[in-house]
Amino acid sequence: MSKEDVFVQLEKKYTVDVNEDIFVKDIGKVYCHREDIKKKIEEVKVKKGNKEEDWTYIKSADVVEKILENDSQLNVTMLGEPEILIEIKSKAKDNTVFQFIKVLFICILLFFGAGIAIVNFYEDVNMVASINKIYYTFTGKNELKPLIMTIPYSLGLGVGVMVFFNRVLSSSERRKKEPGPMELELYMYDSDMEDYILNDIKK
Repeated sequence: MSKEDVFVQLEKKYTVDVNEDIFVKDIGKVYCHREDIKKKIEEVKVKKGNKEEDWTYIKSADVVEKILENDSQLNVTMLGEPEILIEIKSKAKDNTVFQFIKVLFICILLFFGAGIAIVNFYEDVNMVASINKIYYTFTGKNELKPLIMTIPYSLGLGVGVMVFFNRVLSSSERRKKEPGPMELELYMYDSDMEDYILNDIKK
């Protein structure tokens, strides 16, 4: 009797609640010609729930072992990641007031932080003198604060930052789906952090 071929594609990361068991269907996708075998494999328990918040990982070999313990008449092939990072954490309780205060505080902090950074940069390169020289070049007049240049420049700076960090303003549907610089930085940070945690756990 030939063995049934089963393919399991592991994800890179899975987040689970405290005291919640982990099954094959949670950490990967199962591919099989027979629907009954597929559903049976998806319900195989891979790891028992943890009582405390923590980080751990599951190797693809461990998944194969659990599946074969349930049904030895299978030919299991693992796809995707060689191991999956497991984040065990309690579900956060929704607190609208706290979330609003936190977002407001972060916005204020970023606003003033960015303002101070821009002011320090312009003071360092002496932007005031540069604007005065440009104004003198076009008008032949010396003016300490040429508002006809400083106001459009300030507005252009704000609009430029908004356009650079926000794809919503684009008329292209493809561009709207692209991540912004901040989203890419957060993605890279999360990826590096998860790789570090996984390597640290494996040590």
